[in-house]
Amino acid sequence: MHIIDGKSYDLIVCGCGVAGFTAAVQGARAGLKTAVIERYGMPGGILTVGGNNDIAQFFAHHKQVIRGIGWEYVTRLAEAGYAVIPDKMADGPHWIYGVHVNIPAAAHMMDMMLTEAGAELYYGQPAAAVETEHTEEENGILVTGVVIASKEGLRRLRGKVFIDCTGDGDAAIYAGAQYECGGESEDGFLQPGTIRFYLDKLDLPEDVKNNADRILREYRNNGRMDPTDVRGRTMDTMLSARGNNIGHVSGFNGADSDSRTASEVAGRASIYRLMNALKDAGVPMDPFPPIEVIAPEVAVRESRRILCDGYMTEEKYVSGYEYPDAVCTSFYPIDLHRHGDNGIRQTFLTDGQIPTVPLSALIVKGISNMLVAGRCASGDRLANSAYRVKASCMAMGQAAAACAAVALRDGVTLRQADLEKIRTLLRQNDAIVTAADVTD
Repeated sequence: MHIIDGKSYDLIVCGCGVAGFTAAVQGARAGLKTAVIERYGMPGGILTVGGNNDIAQFFAHHKQVIRGIGWEYVTRLAEAGYAVIPDKMADGPHWIYGVHVNIPAAAHMMDMMLTEAGAELYYGQPAAAVETEHTEEENGILVTGVVIASKEGLRRLRGKVFIDCTGDGDAAIYAGAQYECGGESEDGFLQPGTIRFYLDKLDLPEDVKNNADRILREYRNNGRMDPTDVRGRTMDTMLSARGNNIGHVSGFNGADSDSRTASEVAGRASIYRLMNALKDAGVPMDPFPPIEVIAPEVAVRESRRILCDGYMTEEKYVSGYEYPDAVCTSFYPIDLHRHGDNGIRQTFLTDGQIPTVPLSALIVKGISNMLVAGRCASGDRLANSAYRVKASCMAMGQAAAACAAVALRDGVTLRQADLEKIRTLLRQNDAIVTAADVTD
């Protein structure tokens, strides 16, 4: 098979969701020749392509607990009028602390910050393979290049350090990494995903809303709708959310292509059932039901967790344990969505806990020059249900790239990189590294 030889880089970031974005910006700003490859035509992942325009959670306990490049990003969006940043002193449920962004502007701002930093972009060119060789230095695997699927054919990009920010850990798996997927499950299923859709702004009379609620209950009871289509929401709650994050698509594995294909079919069928119910309930057609915008795919909550040198646990997460090699903070409740319509298992951090992420949970076990950041970082299933959210992923991406920068500057392996130099570089880029960095 012919593979075109492409460029060589210091750092190659696989995946340009929120973790890949901050990793590429940090790497390039630190002076590394940086490439970022992305399977979609725009950056942002679930934030943009997935339609989930909420970035949680920079604030907790009336304090800012995550900053850095992710915070710079939302601040720039807010200054331009395209993000709404909550009041950190507000009291209320955890979800009020999410930063809401305008999706087109959010993607454009990522483009701008990446190009300003000097990162080279490979959009619409997913990783198709990873090339490796044995390394005697750490008696493991050395990644030498990644093969991307471009319009010109398969193209090889060579690199010194690689960061997998694909969410599902695809690049790490191609390189031979070990992983967990599921496990510790109460019911044998992974967390359901959600296909995002948005309702037009409607001012419906009470009789129409009441009729819609009746139809939704009736269709759920007679099997014309699945209980997961709206998860018991009323028209009032759907309208207030404009449809965002309403349904669940259960029983699939986002890291399995055949299963993922089935989930996409099921997700669109769910939206179709809802549209028919709204039409039958007398919701105005102009000329169609008021759902015309949906995300192009089901947003995944859970898939692979790549095994790294370290491992985050629920117990340490909820206690706010500070790992000796902490490189960033995280914040969100344990938030495990159960299969079907069986609710969410949550544990809230209410007593001042600020979890940390250890560098060792980002360095891939058995591979000398690969890190992971974001949802596929190393930890148990319940801890993962919390650290998978976007602000935490942004912090992890930046931390992983800082490790790469220090290792390459000093001519050492990732495992030999000086922790204090990594922390210094992160703080120079306004990151919060440990709980001690959190101030009022």
